[in-house]
Order: sequence, then structure tokens, then C-alpha cells
Amino acid sequence: MAGRAPVLPPLADYATSRRDLLGPCEDRGATLAWVPHPMPGPDGSTIGIDVARFGAPPGRARAVVVVASGTHGVEGHAGSGLQSMVVTSGRLDRLPADVAVVIVHAVNPFGMAWSRRVDHDNIDVNRNFVDFDGPLPDSPHYASLDPLLNPADPTFDLADSSWQDALWARADDLGATELFRAVSGGQYDFPRGVQYGGRHESWSARALRAVWDEHCRDAEEVLHLDVHTGLGPCGQLTIFQTADSDDASAHVASRHFPIVVRSDRPGTADPVSHGVLGPGMEHALAGGSAPAALVVPIVVEFGTLDAPQVLAAMRADNWLHHHGDPASELGQAIRASTRDAFFIEDAAWRERVAEDGMASVHAALDAAEEADPANQVSSL
Repeated sequence: MAGRAPVLPPLADYATSRRDLLGPCEDRGATLAWVPHPMPGPDGSTIGIDVARFGAPPGRARAVVVVASGTHGVEGHAGSGLQSMVVTSGRLDRLPADVAVVIVHAVNPFGMAWSRRVDHDNIDVNRNFVDFDGPLPDSPHYASLDPLLNPADPTFDLADSSWQDALWARADDLGATELFRAVSGGQYDFPRGVQYGGRHESWSARALRAVWDEHCRDAEEVLHLDVHTGLGPCGQLTIFQTADSDDASAHVASRHFPIVVRSDRPGTADPVSHGVLGPGMEHALAGGSAPAALVVPIVVEFGTLDAPQVLAAMRADNWLHHHGDPASELGQAIRASTRDAFFIEDAAWRERVAEDGMASVHAALDAAEEADPANQVSSL
């Protein structure tokens, strides 16, 4: 008789998700670390990033697989459930002596606890990996869209969708790609706007750099899986990578993962998004006295609702935290709609995310366990 297919745990709050992960990590002897956040959660409790390391200790790992959740805060509920499934699957109990797995829970703990994609400074952490010593990326079309995306009215109607007609009409002027870039690519001039990349390094980016430095610096190969939700057809897995197609990291991804969607790197002539985590990790680990030899950043993305619904949830959340009252009845409804935009309670969705998410982690582990990944890549 065939066993039951794995199913992602139901939606749980930040504290419950954290507890459900850390218990199995402790039971299996993981080395744990805690990075407390300066702001409290909604109930006043302390929040932060948890790091659990399995396998070879720092300094003795040839390959490191990092599985991260919650870069976009509220999206971390699915990633946290997947992390718990990875830990309890037994795969991490039998790692080769030269392989380590690092679980990073709630990269943006404020966003996960408060049901926001952004952090306490309204910064989108996945648009924050830029060089703040130089000119910040330009988003020339965002200014004209800000009144639609960031209404300042004292009242808000969740059912009103008239703004969307005006927004999508701009595609006739800008083209679909330019509109997507303006809405989603990151902007650095409107601190209260959506997709704000910040004007300084975020708390989460700074904390991540310290985690990478401790756990990945001396490895020959680092595979980083950053779990997201909210983009693509409902339940569908999309693997994203910003590596150029002829890069060694692109060959590793192509060898071990299903079809990889590539986008131009930030800093190239035509990037779709600025300041994303993957290139930020590559840059962080490229310097210093012991740079990682091969860094393979991968975004593991699962679709939820259609794009207009997800954008509407982000817009409502942004209004709430700048102009509304999160504790009000409307505030609670908006927070619920935000969670619903990034986690589908339907069992079929949770089953598909569990199956494809676990397959993605197993693929990364398979890549890490190859005796000489460089030779494997060169043979392609």
C-alpha cells in the first residue's frame, strides 16, 4: 500500500512555526543560534532569526546547503513548513562527513510575525542588496504609479478595484515588461511605497551577511535555496536564478533542478529587479581571505493567487501600516488577506508545495553530495 503524500503543515503564526521547527532540530542534534530582532512581535514577544546547522561544522564542510524562509516575511509560513518537513524527513540525519545543511528561519522575522512582506522600516529585503556607497538604482516610472499603489486616503475599501484599471492601462504606454519592472523591480525614492529597497542596509541583510560569513565562507560549494510564494500559477513551482547561462552556478542549477527561469543580473543593462538576495550573497562570499569557490543561489517560488490579487493584498497592507490601524476590524481583515495571498490553505496546494519543495531540497543535497561538483559541471 502506497504511503500518503507529504502535505505542508497548515498555516500557523510565527511563534508556532518557530516552535514546530526548533523542536525537531533540537531532537536531531542541530547546532542552534538565535539572532534577536530589535522590534517585538504583535503580542510583544521577542522575534528573530533562527539558524540550525546539521552535518559538518564550520571549517570542515566542503559543501553547504542553505534553506532560507521568510525573506519576504509573510511568505515565510510556507517556507517554514517546508523547513520542518526537511528536518523530520531523515535526510539530514545521514549527511556525508563533508556536507552541512543550514536552516535559516524567518530572514525577515518582523514581516513574518506581523504578516507583512517588508520589514519594520518598510524595506523589501529582497531589493536591499545594493551598494549604498554608490548611486542607487533608478526606477523612472514608479513615481507616476505611486498614487495608485500607495493611496494616502484615511479610509480604505478592500473591495475597490478601480485603481487596477488605471494601473494596467499604463501597460499601453510603457509596455508590459516596463510596467512589471516599475511595480515589482524595486524603487529607492519612496520610503512609504511598495517594493522599497531602502537607503541603507536592512537589519535582515546585515544579519544574513553574518550568517553567511560564519557558515559558508570556507566551503568549496554553497547552494542557497530561498523559498518564496506569491508569483506564478497557483501551486506551480518556478526555479529562478540570476546567474549568467555560462556561469558554473548556472550549470549546477541546470543539472539538478527542473527548468530554471533566468533573469538579468542587477547591474546589467536591463535588469528586471534590483537588489535581490542571490547576487548579494555571491558578492558577500566572493571577498575576504577565504571566499567560497562556487555559490549557487536559487529562488524556489510557489504560485498562489493571480498577480492582480497578490498586488492588491500588498497595496492594502502598505496602506494599513502607514495610514490605518492594524488592530482594527479592517486591519485584521487586511492582515488576513495578506496571509491568504501568500499561503493557500487548500490541501491540494499544500501537497503540491510539499512534494515539489522537498524535491528541490533533495536536488540541492544531491548536488552538494557529488564528490567533485566542478568536474561534474565541466562535463556538460
